[in-house]
Amino acid sequence: MATYGENTSSALVYPHRQNTRLRVTLRLTDSNGVKQSFHNRVVLEDELELHGSLKAGQSEVVEEEIFSVLIREASSLPTASARVSERLIVVEAAHGTELTFELVCQSISLYVDGANLVD
Repeated sequence: MATYGENTSSALVYPHRQNTRLRVTLRLTDSNGVKQSFHNRVVLEDELELHGSLKAGQSEVVEEEIFSVLIREASSLPTASARVSERLIVVEAAHGTELTFELVCQSISLYVDGANLVD
């Protein structure tokens, strides 16, 4: 459970916060079998400040809501295949093109500068 403030009587409590963020990954495979992955960058807020804590919590809630809508819509996507689990959606958008939506723990290193990763 996330809290804000030293004094527990004046602490801001986030009882349902899961500390997850939405990672979107695009994987491309060319005709030679070379794979490339691209994913979004997430900017971490300074949660020691009240504004940063509120902004981080808001971002997390919005991303979880987006993910829940994607789960509901995944079965009706006009694609070759869509695999869905509790925290992962994988959509084969076209031949050699895969789109992944994943709720990941904030401690996982998805906050790197290099958004162009080669598998």
